[in-house]
Amino acid sequence: MKTENSVIERLLKIIPGGVYGLICVGIIIICDFLAILFTPEYKIFENMVSELGRGPGGIFFNLGLILSGIVSIPFYISIAKVFQSEEVNQDLRKIALISSIISVITYVFIGIFPSYPEFVIIYYAHGVLAFVSIATGATYIATYSIMCIKYKKISKFHGYYGFFVVGLEILFLVSWIPITEWIMTIAIVFWIFLMSSYLVAHNNEFIEKI
Repeated sequence: MKTENSVIERLLKIIPGGVYGLICVGIIIICDFLAILFTPEYKIFENMVSELGRGPGGIFFNLGLILSGIVSIPFYISIAKVFQSEEVNQDLRKIALISSIISVITYVFIGIFPSYPEFVIIYYAHGVLAFVSIATGATYIATYSIMCIKYKKISKFHGYYGFFVVGLEILFLVSWIPITEWIMTIAIVFWIFLMSSYLVAHNNEFIEKI
C-alpha cells in the first residue's frame, strides 16, 4: 500500500501533513477576508458564500479556493496514513481518502467556475461541483469521525465534533440558506484546524507512518 516514491510522500517527508492543513486554513481566512473587504455590498445573511466569487473581491475568493484546495491534498493523505494499520477497517479508510480527494478536486473547480448566473453552463457547473464537494465532504468527515471514535488514533473529541460538522452540511444541503452555508463553512475550516493541530502536536507519533 505504500508508494514511497510518490510526490505527495516526498512532500510529507519535508513538511508534516498537519502543517499543510494549517496553511490551508490560513489561505481560506485571508482570502475570504479580502474578498469580503473588497465587496462591501456583500451580506452574509442574504448572499451565498459563492457569490463572493463574482464580486469585486472575487479574485481573492476564487484564488483562495484553488490554492487552499491544492495545499490541503497532502493534509488529507496524511490523515489517511494515520489510520493505516492492521486494526483499522481499511475499507473505511479508503472511503475517507477517496471521498476527501473528490471533495478537494471539486472544491478547486468551484474556484475555476465562479457562480455567474449570466453564464448558464458555468453557473450550473458551479452548483453541481458545490453539491458534490459538500456531499463527499460530509462522507469523509463522517468516516474519519467513526475511525477517530472507534480506533482512537486521533482524539474522540475530533470524532464527535466531526459528526456535528456533518450535521451542518446535511442541514445546508436540505435548506440552501446563506447563513447556514456560512456556519457550515466556518465549522469545516475549524475541523481542518483541529485535525491539523492534532497532527502537528503528535507528529512524532505519526511520522513513522508517512
